[in-house]
Amino acid sequence: MSDLILRDDLAARIREIARRENRPVDSVVEALLTRYTLEAAASPENEVDLETRLYELRRGLYRMAREYWQQVGDSERQTLSDTDLDEQFWLIDHEGIPRLKSDQGHLNLPPDPLEAIMGVFDDDVTDMSTSVRQTMAEIWRQKNERPD
Repeated sequence: MSDLILRDDLAARIREIARRENRPVDSVVEALLTRYTLEAAASPENEVDLETRLYELRRGLYRMAREYWQQVGDSERQTLSDTDLDEQFWLIDHEGIPRLKSDQGHLNLPPDPLEAIMGVFDDDVTDMSTSVRQTMAEIWRQKNERPD
């Protein structure tokens, strides 16, 4: 164990993050160092790598989940640490409710409308580019045959 002297404002910010995310201060500092290391190792164009983006996305989802659980008074789920959520978090459903992996067998999500649309475009019979060209050709043919 080592002592490290930080300015009061920096120590307060780290403690606030730890409190808000229900994590030990050491865990917050470790996450900050990991993020710093990942960003420093990114490409010369300062492009943040996929792992860093996923890390930030997960933390954002966990923050949203905790806010929801606080609003509905679910203190048990609200106190889950980021490490716990890394193992247990599933998704935020179509109604904005955060779900854990334990909810998977008890929840029926509505069909994804994008999947239905993909089926239309992915059909061998419906080639959208061809049908659009044919439709436009027919419109121009009809327009050119009519006297204005």
